[in-house]
Amino acid sequence: MEIGRTGEMRKAVAAGDWAAVVRLWEAYAAGLLDEIGRGTCTPARMAEAGEFLAWAKRSALCARAHAQTRLDRIHAARQYGARSAPPPPSVSASL
Repeated sequence: MEIGRTGEMRKAVAAGDWAAVVRLWEAYAAGLLDEIGRGTCTPARMAEAGEFLAWAKRSALCARAHAQTRLDRIHAARQYGARSAPPPPSVSASL
C-alpha cells in the first residue's frame, strides 16, 4: 500500500497517540488547503487524504471497541467483588 505523505499520521494512529495525530493532521490539512487555494491539488492528493481518513476512522473505531471490551470486563469482574490475593506461602529454612 502506498502511504505517501500520511505515513507519520498512520504511525501515530497505530500507536494511539491522538495528540500527535491531531497535530500532524492540522499540518497536512493546511498543506492541502494551500494546494487547493493555488489550484495545484491533484485528484490523487485528494484521494490520498480521503483514504487516510477512512483508514483512520476504522482504526479509531477498532481501538474504541477494544477499550469498551476492557471496560466491560472490568465491570463484570467488579460484580463478583474485590478479592484479595492470598498471602504468599512462607518459606522457612533451618540450619
